[in-house]
Amino acid sequence: MLRGHRVSRGMTQEDLAAASGLSVRAIRNLEIGRTRQPHPQSARLLAGALGLTDQACADLLRAARQGGRQPRPTAPAPRVSAEVPRGRCELPADVPDLVGRAEVSDQLVRALTERVPASVARLAVVTGGPGSGRTALVVRVAHRLRRQFPDGQLHVDLRGLPAGPQRAAALLGRLLRSLGAVNPPESVDERAALLRAELSVRRVLVVLDDVDGEADVRPLLTGSSTSALLVAARRPLVTLKAAATVKLGPLSERAAVHLLASVVGDSRAAAEPAATVAVARACWRLPLALRIAGSWLVARPYRRMSDLATLLRDERTRLDHLSVGDLSLRASVLAHLSGLDATERAALRSVARIGGVHFGLCDLVGLPAAGDGVERLLLANLLTPTPDGRYRMESYVRACVGDRDTPLVPVAAVR
Repeated sequence: MLRGHRVSRGMTQEDLAAASGLSVRAIRNLEIGRTRQPHPQSARLLAGALGLTDQACADLLRAARQGGRQPRPTAPAPRVSAEVPRGRCELPADVPDLVGRAEVSDQLVRALTERVPASVARLAVVTGGPGSGRTALVVRVAHRLRRQFPDGQLHVDLRGLPAGPQRAAALLGRLLRSLGAVNPPESVDERAALLRAELSVRRVLVVLDDVDGEADVRPLLTGSSTSALLVAARRPLVTLKAAATVKLGPLSERAAVHLLASVVGDSRAAAEPAATVAVARACWRLPLALRIAGSWLVARPYRRMSDLATLLRDERTRLDHLSVGDLSLRASVLAHLSGLDATERAALRSVARIGGVHFGLCDLVGLPAAGDGVERLLLANLLTPTPDGRYRMESYVRACVGDRDTPLVPVAAVR
């Protein structure tokens, strides 16, 4: 029946797959009888893609239910509850002291709101090294976009999801439940198809934090510009076509001083301007480190800015002082490093054993994984190219690599 409807409309299996959101393999298995009893939602997606009349649609759904010689009882069809109010907001609180990111914030807002062809997915990606403020920026942009996506703003921190094959199923299930899905299908393909179908008829903003790579994002891309996807990733998603990709680096010195002053208070920073600049530089002008340093001072009103500048002067112990409450620059770096593969880890250790901040490829001769590994560390935002053709590894990354036997795993869940 499925094959007959498809052929009568002049559609190939690839055409039907694109229109329904199912895979070509799933459609082929249905047509040759390998899959006799598809999930009801898959049958609904196929009927919609084929443009069937009400009667033809009912016949196809009946055939799907009774595809086997002895039909088995089917689970309730996945659906989105009409009782779940649209406009659900899952965004974390906005960061009040976000500075130095106005230009890139405007760029991301434009990318996700400007007119695009109806068949183009709205995707914006923010990438950067540990402590660069990816999370704070995407949360700020998401709050600015709430009115443009009134059907909901969903947020998932992928750090809390399982690794391996279960990751995609967990992410899709989490988003479907946020949209009110009841009894989502077991198959990853069917979950992805159902989610894309929902996003294509709603105006929803999906925010993903701590993304490892394209595999986390690809199943969510729809063939519609109705909804939008805003991603904070550890590395560029080079195989996905994004409306905007922003790479964050350290703040300018002026913005770093401004951020530190906004945490400790303008009068306290102005009382010791030289020490304030010294602290900003010691924090590598990283937003996370600056917030930690400022919070350390707020918790110690009896200490001076110059006291903190003295503590941070020694790079060998600096990371020990950049930790307060549940925030830690060391833990943030280790969380970033935990996503590296074996080649990248070998290259990271090779670079860390070289003395000095700057190095060239000639310094890596004889060390493992020097060539391709260095390029991959650049993409992972752990190295910075210099104008003279060399590379730079910041001391806070080098310090976290440690000895050869130190496991590169996160020690705490931090931003």
